[in-house]
Amino acid sequence: MGDRVMIANPGSSSLKLRVVDADGRVTTGEDGPAPGDDLADVLDAFLAQAGPVAAAGVRVVHGGAAFTGPVRVDDAVEAALADLDDLAPLHNPPARTLIRVLRSTRAQLPVVACFDTAFHRTLPDAAAVFAVPWRWTDELGLRRYGFHGLSHEWAAGRAAELLDAPVESLRVVSCHLGAGASLAAVDGGRSIDTTMGFTPVDGLVMATRSGAVDPGAVLWAQRALGL
Repeated sequence: MGDRVMIANPGSSSLKLRVVDADGRVTTGEDGPAPGDDLADVLDAFLAQAGPVAAAGVRVVHGGAAFTGPVRVDDAVEAALADLDDLAPLHNPPARTLIRVLRSTRAQLPVVACFDTAFHRTLPDAAAVFAVPWRWTDELGLRRYGFHGLSHEWAAGRAAELLDAPVESLRVVSCHLGAGASLAAVDGGRSIDTTMGFTPVDGLVMATRSGAVDPGAVLWAQRALGL
């Protein structure tokens, strides 16, 4: 078993699985469409091919205010994750389902949730706080959370490797460009600004997401169209 870890990236339409060894090398990988009721069978087949692992890490898109770093999943964590579904309805539910299946079928396997929002916990108030009543921020947690943090953190570190410089000495603009897209400003390895906001809808124009839209325009269109 050693220090090999299974990494799962469950999306709204796909599931990516990897096994990574202690040196960060991928030893087994599989990409496929998001499974339905056969998720347990998919995981069984993958781990039968990959061999024993010491733990599983699962990407979770939205950690809200409650989760600012990786956390080992227990019953309380799993229940708290359910409260975040409305903030990322396409992404968080598949992650929760995968976590539930892993915990129910492999009770002895530690499962760790890793959050895309966690990297952006270092955003200064100037970047994180919206110009809305403070009560909304303080009581409701309405703020810029940012997303794709696992990708932005890796990209900043990789840039440092390629430039042969410590990441702490660099100011980097990281670009995550796919069906979902965002930019992040990274100063000394810490996120200081990013384009996505409270949900993954904000920011750049994306494949199926509008990106930033003037809220006044939405209200005007609602009235004009009688919605």
